[in-house]
Parts: sequence; C-alpha cells; structure tokens
Amino acid sequence: MSDDAASIGLLAGLEPQVAASLLEQAQRRTVKTDEVIFKAGEPARSVHVLASGAAKLVQITPSGAWIIVKYVRPGEIFGSPALLDKFYPTDAVAVTDCVALDWPSELVRTFIDRYPRVAINVIGDLEARLREMEGRLRDLSKEPVEHRLARAILKLIETFGEQTAEGIEIPFPVSRQDLADLIGSTLPTVSRTLGAWESQRQIRRYRRRLIIANVEAVASVIYKGVPPKSEGAFR
Repeated sequence: MSDDAASIGLLAGLEPQVAASLLEQAQRRTVKTDEVIFKAGEPARSVHVLASGAAKLVQITPSGAWIIVKYVRPGEIFGSPALLDKFYPTDAVAVTDCVALDWPSELVRTFIDRYPRVAINVIGDLEARLREMEGRLRDLSKEPVEHRLARAILKLIETFGEQTAEGIEIPFPVSRQDLADLIGSTLPTVSRTLGAWESQRQIRRYRRRLIIANVEAVASVIYKGVPPKSEGAFR
C-alpha cells in the first residue's frame, strides 16, 4: 500500500483535498523489522497508521508471558489512546520494515473538531477492535486449541495473505511461538497440533514463513471439526 489518503482508515470518507492536506501533516518515519514503535506505559502522544509493512501489538502478563493482541495492517489506526491523553496499553513492534505515519494527538483532536468524519473513523476502528477482542475471548473460553489455531491462521490469511505459486503466504515471519502467543496457548501445545497437521497435510516450516495451499482445508478444522486432508505448508 502507498500512503494514498484514500487507503488510510483515519482519513476515509473525507473530501480528497481535505484528506490529502491531513496526510501532508503526518510525521513520516521508517521503522526497521523488530524495532519498537512505542512501549506499553509510555504516554500516548501520537496516533499512528502504517503506510506499508506490518506490526504487532504485544502485552506482557504479570507472570511474564507474552500475548500478541493483534497484527496491524497498512492503513489501520493504532495508538488511539493518545486522543484521550492516556498511556499506550501495549508494545507496538514492527514485524517487517515499515513506513509509519504519526499525527500528534492534539493535531488529530483539531481534525475531529473540524471534520467529524475523522471521529467516526476512529470510533469505527475502536468498534472493530472491540468486536475482535470479544471474539477472541469467546474463542479462549470455548474453543479447543485446534480451532483457535485454525481461526488465527484464517485471520492472518484474510488480513495479510498474498497469493504465490505455492499457495497463500503471510509476508512476514510467523513462528510457532508467535502463534502460541496469538491464541493464548503454549509452545508445546501449538507444536504438537502443528506436528499432527504436518503428518496429515504436509505442513512444513522454512524460515518461519507461513504458506497455506488450501484455505478450505484450514477452515474445515473449524467448520467440520476434522483435521484438514489437503496440502498446506509452513515455509
């Protein structure tokens, strides 16, 4: 994605000239893979959008365990607590080289005063985030690990998937530990589940890349309650 105003959620629905003007006021910076964009507990002074690349929002539990709250795609708003003069509740870490667009919170509040559509965009993002969190809580309370893992992979495919000759690829490294952190499970449990799928679906790991050759096969874990029988691959 280029940093075209029409593709940025914060600016969606605005008149083109207005959106272009607001885009010009963003602070643009390059973020390298594994670089921290902001840390939990820091004062939230800016609202952020990725023009390119991907990032993850991570929390650390009191016991020291890591939880991946979500992966952030290009165009998506994050860091919105800055609008309320709050603190960032998560770490934001780049999982690829990124271009980040940052707006100081006071500037965004000025946008909201002048262009109510900006407020609607922020509220819509928060509502979508809430629905996603409610869904994950429901999954954690009711679904077995196999279902949660399949659902997480489908979400990654939906959000980031890129078609390749071998199947649909997630264009950044996704380790087994990452998947465990994403679904609230443990590395041994996720490894056992993927190992079982490997024996049935020719799942392989290569440089932590994730490729799924047949999306329907992954979905069948959830909707049919049986392990997929067609090919997929962890690459």
